[in-house]
Amino acid sequence: MPLPSKRKSLLTMSPCCPAPGGSVVVLNGPDGKFVVDTFVAPAWPRLKEALDGLGSAPVKYVIDTHWHFDHTDNNANLHATGATVLAHENTTKRMSEPHDLPVLYRGADGALASLHFDPSPAEALPQQTFATSYQLRANRETLALQHVAPAHTDSDIYVHFQNANLISMGDLFFNGMYPYIDPGTGGRITGNIAACDEILSLADNDTKLVAGHGPLGNKADLTRFRDMLVTSLDRVEKLKSAGKSAQEAVAEKPFADLDPTWGNGIINGEQWAQIVYLTL
Repeated sequence: MPLPSKRKSLLTMSPCCPAPGGSVVVLNGPDGKFVVDTFVAPAWPRLKEALDGLGSAPVKYVIDTHWHFDHTDNNANLHATGATVLAHENTTKRMSEPHDLPVLYRGADGALASLHFDPSPAEALPQQTFATSYQLRANRETLALQHVAPAHTDSDIYVHFQNANLISMGDLFFNGMYPYIDPGTGGRITGNIAACDEILSLADNDTKLVAGHGPLGNKADLTRFRDMLVTSLDRVEKLKSAGKSAQEAVAEKPFADLDPTWGNGIINGEQWAQIVYLTL
């Protein structure tokens, strides 16, 4: 959907399929298309249709905000058209490994279980990486890419479209819902809070903040999300310090009052309690 920004060529596109696909951002202009995140594999026909509908300019760069499949699944398809895939160096590392992401679904016995992922194929891996920060200039726009300390994962970056006053946050921001934080690849709730603080320091009241999941947000939305993270950290930290196991912490229902507001997305309150415990 077009954004009321300073640059008409800057678009955000809502996910073309239901969750778990992450948001996609496209900068389009005479220098080509610059795509942030590539959604899930089954959505490729609709993603391609949406990109083609923006005009004939080729996709020059794909930028991965982190390694998770729902943000990188169509890397190979876009690389095959000539695009260079750019990401933090840990994205390449993590995509090259097998992973079991905990707490994502319930097994047949009703217990919270892990979801297994094989390594990504070579053609999906980034061709260009960076360690701390990177900058691109195209279509009269400056894209500032910045890595953050381990937060949602250890591969997270955000992309600041400086002229348009828009920041694509990837999964550092789940707007209006509990997030997933991945303990198996370095995710830390304290790091997620720190990343939110960093981006809040860059944002003003007109900044558009693209969440990895959920609607387009603003500084007030991110502030609410950040405050929920702080509250969650405080409550579970107290339970863990009191010697409670992860299962005992979940049984305490520490987020019963938050669930009506935050528990209606990808992650429910029970899952969130376990995630916070594992990422302390």
